Amino acid sequence: MKRPLLLLLTGVITSVSYSQTTWSDHAAQVFYNNCTQCHNPNGIGPFSLLDYATAYDYRASIKDAVENNIMPPWPADSSYQHYFHERILTQAERDIIINWVDEDGPSGDLLTAPPAPVYNGAQILPGIPDLVITMPNYMSKATSVQDDYACFSIPSGLLADRKIKAIEVMAGNPSIVHHCLVYADPNGTYATDTTSHTCTGPSTLGLIGAYTPGASPTIFPQTSTFSAGMSLDAGSNIVFAMHYPSGSYGEWDQTTVNIYFYPEPVSNFREIYAGPIIENWSFGIPADEIDTVYADYGPVAADITLLSVFPHMHLLGKYIDAYGVTPSNDTLPFVRINQWDFHWQEFYFFQYLKHIPANSTLYGTAVYDNTTGNMHNPNDPPIDVYAGLNTTDEMFLVYFHFMIYQSGDELINADSLNNVFLGQQEFVLNEPGKINVFPNPTKGDVTLRYSLNESGFVSIYVYDINGRLVKILTRENQSAGEHTINWDGKDEDGNESNAGVYFYSAILNGQQLSGRIVKM
Repeated sequence: MKRPLLLLLTGVITSVSYSQTTWSDHAAQVFYNNCTQCHNPNGIGPFSLLDYATAYDYRASIKDAVENNIMPPWPADSSYQHYFHERILTQAERDIIINWVDEDGPSGDLLTAPPAPVYNGAQILPGIPDLVITMPNYMSKATSVQDDYACFSIPSGLLADRKIKAIEVMAGNPSIVHHCLVYADPNGTYATDTTSHTCTGPSTLGLIGAYTPGASPTIFPQTSTFSAGMSLDAGSNIVFAMHYPSGSYGEWDQTTVNIYFYPEPVSNFREIYAGPIIENWSFGIPADEIDTVYADYGPVAADITLLSVFPHMHLLGKYIDAYGVTPSNDTLPFVRINQWDFHWQEFYFFQYLKHIPANSTLYGTAVYDNTTGNMHNPNDPPIDVYAGLNTTDEMFLVYFHFMIYQSGDELINADSLNNVFLGQQEFVLNEPGKINVFPNPTKGDVTLRYSLNESGFVSIYVYDINGRLVKILTRENQSAGEHTINWDGKDEDGNESNAGVYFYSAILNGQQLSGRIVKM
């Protein structure tokens, strides 16, 4: 029986391998799942990949970026440590994109293409923020040889202490914002500084948020036993520490910070802290050399739990890693970036929280390439470069989010906690001419009701707030009339999805419809 079965399987594989790779049946969902969080009309990508025509026009450059592992951007080595929302193509997904381009990007039947993910404009987190702070419109003073560092201290207007559960920093002009660090100043004494052009922010105050190109909003974990986040005191100022790179003189920026609070009172609250635990400010990289720099911190005074890691270098950066060594000599891997990319930096949140025992030591290694072989070297010919504030200087910093350890933290899958319910205003009303969703919000199943004037093709998908596919509810021809379809709250693998905000995206006879589903 084995030989006929083998022949049958061979026939199936052969027929599949020679079938045409189309946008509608294959490529669209790969782009939706892996690319469109940046490549949407309001994203930081230079073009949108939500529609076939644009993807077709850019197909050659897309193939080049995929084959050279440039896109999707994910510098961290996931064989060293795992994080949630990793942007990594499987080999099957790579093959689909490359085959689609090699076959000249056939569309297939666009009426049967999957509905596109739904994005919330420039703002990624859904709902209305509890506190919105926008800095004054500011013109970069960076020259051709000097970066501009400016600080803005803005009253929060808070009348009572609150606990932060999520924060999103939206760059007003992403093309010139190298980074924005956001601090809470409880005394309101840190001053605005737009004249020295060297203000890098208050190193003694609490860092509550950050923006770098490619970074995602921060949602702190919340479980059935605790709520984690950061405290923001009444009367605090919010400090924006902005960095504009050389060459941006005359460009304007007005960055905004959106903050979401836990409802009061907050039970079992756990404070999260953030800062550059590993750092080195006393190194230099000789011209025409590749050099290695080290840093360490420890021993750690008490057991702590790490939530994330954020390594930082500048243009000479080649490689960076960070790890811990416990008192029992166990090695704890945090992050390793084999090919540093200055333009893609972010907090990498661990898939599982990391327990760091007391008396552990944290280490970092960084390699810098100050030769003409480094295409990003800002100096030609190379010159000696030292640690400093300008982009043309160098840095060696590794930030972490951390909190005091509690037993069982290392068992918490943070990936499952990152799509929390944000705000109470997400109730979606049933509207004539649209898909009616009920109950919404829901603690269990949800039903979608819609009407077709004539028979045709219907596809309804559920996505999360990051544009990742959660569940395909239907993709088929349907007859005219009233229809209902149920979502049981599970994903494509049959796992229960977490409380949070989701989007349904549907195509009914060529008409695109979308809306929110709130799972309590």
